[in-house]
Amino acid sequence: MIRIFLLTILILLSLNAKDLLIKNRYISKDNKVFIQLKDFDLENEILKNAIIKISLDKDILEKRNFFLKIICDVTTIKNINIKYKQFSDFIIIKVDKTSPKDILITFNYQKKQTLKFALLRYNKFEYKYIEKKENLLYGIAYGIIFCAFLYNLAIFLYTKQKSFLYYSLMQFCLIVILYYAVTLAEQSFVSQTQQMIADFFETTCILMMILFSKEILNIKKYFKYIDKFLNILIYLSLIDLIIILIYGYSQLYNYIPRSIIVFTLVFAGLVSIFKGQKVAIFYFFGWFVVFICLVMMEHDIFYLNNLYIIHVGLPLESVILSFALAYKLKLSSDEKKQKENMLIQQSKLASMGEMLNNIAHQWRQPLANLSFINMDLKMAIKSNDINIKYLNEVANDSKKQINFMSETLDNFKGFYQPNRKKENFFISETIYSCVNIIENSLNQENIKVDILIIKDKEITAYKNELIQVILNLITNSKDIIIQRKIISPKIIIKLDIDENNNAILEIKDNAGGINKQIINKIFEPYFTTKNNGSGIGLYMSKVIIQSHIKGQITVKNSSKGACFRIVI
Repeated sequence: MIRIFLLTILILLSLNAKDLLIKNRYISKDNKVFIQLKDFDLENEILKNAIIKISLDKDILEKRNFFLKIICDVTTIKNINIKYKQFSDFIIIKVDKTSPKDILITFNYQKKQTLKFALLRYNKFEYKYIEKKENLLYGIAYGIIFCAFLYNLAIFLYTKQKSFLYYSLMQFCLIVILYYAVTLAEQSFVSQTQQMIADFFETTCILMMILFSKEILNIKKYFKYIDKFLNILIYLSLIDLIIILIYGYSQLYNYIPRSIIVFTLVFAGLVSIFKGQKVAIFYFFGWFVVFICLVMMEHDIFYLNNLYIIHVGLPLESVILSFALAYKLKLSSDEKKQKENMLIQQSKLASMGEMLNNIAHQWRQPLANLSFINMDLKMAIKSNDINIKYLNEVANDSKKQINFMSETLDNFKGFYQPNRKKENFFISETIYSCVNIIENSLNQENIKVDILIIKDKEITAYKNELIQVILNLITNSKDIIIQRKIISPKIIIKLDIDENNNAILEIKDNAGGINKQIINKIFEPYFTTKNNGSGIGLYMSKVIIQSHIKGQITVKNSSKGACFRIVI
């Protein structure tokens, strides 16, 4: 299928421009010698009299009618060999099979001056339905492209993804290109400054177009040969920009048709679709619209006005490719969330050794109690001192110890399960759950925990994830207290509500604080000061609080140690 598509397009590109209505335009100063208008110096030549000759292709007029809009000083027209409608600053000529092969317009000026002459062609449909409302069409086109420019620029400032920057700059260039296309089409000549500006923005637009395509399709990774070709075009475009600034006009696109460049991007998009890149679907159709527009303009297919083609095709491309970028943004967001969830689980598993140690501490006392109960029961059997009351007491004591151990397992089991369902809970519940999990481990190191609940708050969030954050902060405080061998170690957990109804959770220790040189780095991924640390604990704590719970987490040094502050 790709080969058939490629062959069809190459045949289309190989077509020579033909069947053009206007074969040529000439000018004569003496009514004897005619030279091509493009070779005449309209900018500097001062005329008293002039004759413009427009040569038509009569074969086209056998089947179609057209309208010519000639922009000129209508008061200076002395003679014309065809009927026309006169307006304030232009005339309209209808041409059909009865029209002469050459249209001759004679201008006569009272004083010598430069010639004002520009020619626009319309087919019957364009003249009847669009020409009188073309300013509305242009305004809509500018509005769509300008909105695409602002939209993608704003997303770039937020995400820092280069594809959005390249595309927004491309849209800005398109606005300038469209404006100059209309302006220059209605002028008698193009000044050097205008030519330089138009060429500069066109080459810059193509450069941004290539960079955008390389970025959004990851062409460097998946399409090495296309990437090499596009790299060549990038270097040529950069050289062309320098040439434009020095000589005032472009050289590159005198030799390379613009449709060839866009076709390369269309082909890359098609191959990407077959390789499973979903974003390439929007990309393919966006550039395919541009490609069709360029082919119609370069080969005069359907005899459409070039200004109308680009003012319809380019805004359509802007809308389609904006969808491509929006879809890519969604995919990036989904991928980021998936990675965050994996890191959350990785963070939990990284602390599993610590948690197993906590379970061992939690079970040590009830296991000892069960051992004592068992020993006492054996002694009672040997001494034959057993009755119903004693057996009930032994059974109740055993049940209490077993229930305590079972609850401990349930707490840890719930902690390691990936719970993606939000629930309503009070923040104090998570604080007490965390302390219950780690209490024996803290007691073993003689670390005192003070819990101060001034005001509580009920929130809707992922309970297990908030427990993970609090556990991580308490564990970090415990580790640094042990490492620094703090005398009379203490961890203070304080919960309050501020005037904006935000819950303020503070976890402090008296371990001396965090080094000022690294305090701004501790939330960075894979940054750790521990010998066997993974460096993802505090990073994931920040991700959970900011992205999942929509809060803020900060750290500062207090008078005695570090103070982590969570605002929810």
